[in-house]
Amino acid sequence: MKLLISGAVALLFLASPALANECPSLIQKAQEAMKAMPSMDDAMMKKVNDHITQAQAEHDAGKHDEAVVTAKDALQLLGNM
Repeated sequence: MKLLISGAVALLFLASPALANECPSLIQKAQEAMKAMPSMDDAMMKKVNDHITQAQAEHDAGKHDEAVVTAKDALQLLGNM
């Protein structure tokens, strides 16, 4: 039983850095995709930009799971998911 708990704790520590590294790459991908779409209307551009800004704030606050979801939402709005 102790081995199972130790394994779960180790997995948690190994997974956290992976999530922390995924956020910036998704945010960058969304920013690049937005720049590549010059014909986007202002309302959609604002919505996507708000998602990107929120994802960055969540990442900076250590809320990596939430940042990944928000960045993926931005990419989905852009049609890149």
